[in-house]
Amino acid sequence: MSDSVSTTAARRLLSPLAVALLTALLVLSAAPAQAEPEETGEEDVGAAEHFADLLAEEPEGAAVVVHDSLAGDYSLSKLEQSLHDSFGRLDVPYYVVASSVPDYATTSDDFLAGLQDRVGEPGLYVHLRPQQSRVQAVARQVDLPLAEAQRVLARERAFTSYTPLHKMAGVFVDTLTAPDLAERAERGWSDSLPITWWLDAQLGGLRLDTRSGPAQLGELTAGVAGTVVTLGLLLGAVRAGRRGRAAKAGYHGDLPGDRALGVGRVLVLGTGAVVVVASVVHLSTATLPWEQQQRGPTPPQVAPYVASTVRVMRIAEELAEDPLYVDPLAQVGVQDLNGTADRVAGADVPVYTVVLPMSRTDESGGEPEVLAHALHHVMDEEGVFVVVHDTEGHSPKVGAALFGVEAEGLTEDPYGLWDVTGHRFDQTVDQALVELLDWLGDVSAAPGQEPETPDWAQERTEPPYEPSRWEEFFSGRFAGALFLAGPLTAAVLLALAGLALRVRARLRAVPGRALRPRADRAVRRAVRALESAPQDRPGRDAALREIDTALAVLAGEPDELDLVGVIVLAERAVRRLDPEAVTGADAQLCEVNPLHGQAVRQRTRPGPSLCASCTALGKSERDRRTLRVAAPGGDRVPHGELNRRWVTTGYGTRGRLKAEDLLKESDVH
Repeated sequence: MSDSVSTTAARRLLSPLAVALLTALLVLSAAPAQAEPEETGEEDVGAAEHFADLLAEEPEGAAVVVHDSLAGDYSLSKLEQSLHDSFGRLDVPYYVVASSVPDYATTSDDFLAGLQDRVGEPGLYVHLRPQQSRVQAVARQVDLPLAEAQRVLARERAFTSYTPLHKMAGVFVDTLTAPDLAERAERGWSDSLPITWWLDAQLGGLRLDTRSGPAQLGELTAGVAGTVVTLGLLLGAVRAGRRGRAAKAGYHGDLPGDRALGVGRVLVLGTGAVVVVASVVHLSTATLPWEQQQRGPTPPQVAPYVASTVRVMRIAEELAEDPLYVDPLAQVGVQDLNGTADRVAGADVPVYTVVLPMSRTDESGGEPEVLAHALHHVMDEEGVFVVVHDTEGHSPKVGAALFGVEAEGLTEDPYGLWDVTGHRFDQTVDQALVELLDWLGDVSAAPGQEPETPDWAQERTEPPYEPSRWEEFFSGRFAGALFLAGPLTAAVLLALAGLALRVRARLRAVPGRALRPRADRAVRRAVRALESAPQDRPGRDAALREIDTALAVLAGEPDELDLVGVIVLAERAVRRLDPEAVTGADAQLCEVNPLHGQAVRQRTRPGPSLCASCTALGKSERDRRTLRVAAPGGDRVPHGELNRRWVTTGYGTRGRLKAEDLLKESDVH
């Protein structure tokens, strides 16, 4: 009996403990689930819910909602009809939202994800927002090539941040339905190269589809102009210098490369002129992005200071029912403003308070104070008008205006209102409103009392200043590109060309292994010339002797100097057999390098015999171009320093060459 009693007592004691433990477990398990909505962002959910409800009021599968925050720049009815016309061509259900709020703090991807979840119908979901260069869209259970269309639109830069919403919608639908969309969406092999991305980043603005496009075009044009003018001057200076050195050496004829320098100079200047003219024409005829921006009428200089009162009137109707209006798209809810709501409702004079998200593209330009003045004008009521711009990710921005009332705070400190308006960092909306109302203190009627016109309202009445395309063209680094970057580029290009020519000359001065194949080709060419020459051709016998000598030396074990001599003899034989040869075949050779050919400056004057090209060079440059061949010791020395028959006879121009003598020298060396 006692055991059963103790068991029963234990059960009674454990039952409350079990219930308490079970309750605690349930609370702990539910805590993370309750925290999840905070992570997703209440405004995202609120915006999606609000627009989903509005879309539900539209015809199913053909729903377009144009928010009244666009009324400043667009005719809402015309924009709505244009969007219907565009998306109606797709033959799929569509749900389109055009709005300037929520602003950039809310991504369109998150918004569309929440929107399609709440609408729950198959179709195309689209979010259009001003100053965006992309149409945000997702497809639900419909077959549309969205990825391909977005890729093509991005690659072709179809939109800028200034493109009007109705034009964006039309181009987007045109691209979706284009028969060649698949081909345009395919990436070419060059698209994956890093240089392609770099060029697109550097030269993309030249299409003038960005704000910096005209300035980039101006910089490029100035750079090209500075480069070609400098190049033209430098090429002219190089040509004049070469002619001066040749004249000093006693040669006044045409120089090798002279024509190339002249033609190059003309081409460079001509190319520069074409680029400059093309740039000017392109800039003059192109439609700049901001010129196609959708703009409504300029706001008036008097109240209400806004070009459209569509949204203002909607808010005014709400304030007529309740002096505190919290927009469905605001970050906070009415429940978050309990203390403020009671103070607003119990104020001695009307305190009209509005909490809503704003945008720089709305009718008030995102300025709460301008909207406060517009509300007073539409409502024609006196009181305190408070507007709070509230959006996710930003501190609240407060604007206030007093009409027909006076406040204790303003009386004591007329400028103190600035301390409690504007951006309220590290404050909630409720805290910002409480601080404002506390600062105002006692508010009483003061008929006829009105605040000064807000500065923002005055600024918006002036047409926005847009620099002309020519101002943009000459802005930026135009002068630096013309007078610094361009000349430096020309100097670098000319230095690189000179370096390349110097390397080429150096390689020719030390031909080495290239001599044997060149000698073989020269001898074969001479043999063909001999075979084709008539028997009575003057100089045939001398050419035959030279060819025999060249063949004999080539058949032995020729060193580099022997190969040079073989080339000279073979080329001389070809000149003897050429009926159109102007100069005599026995003319002196260039002492710098006999492979240069005949000298135009003979040794009869002081100094060495030189070819036309070498007459244009200074002594140091000629020394660098002097032919160097392998010496018996293995070192390379200038060919003229070797005491060989080739050198002493001027390669046959100052004495006859015999194969026997040459072969004996080859054997010795």
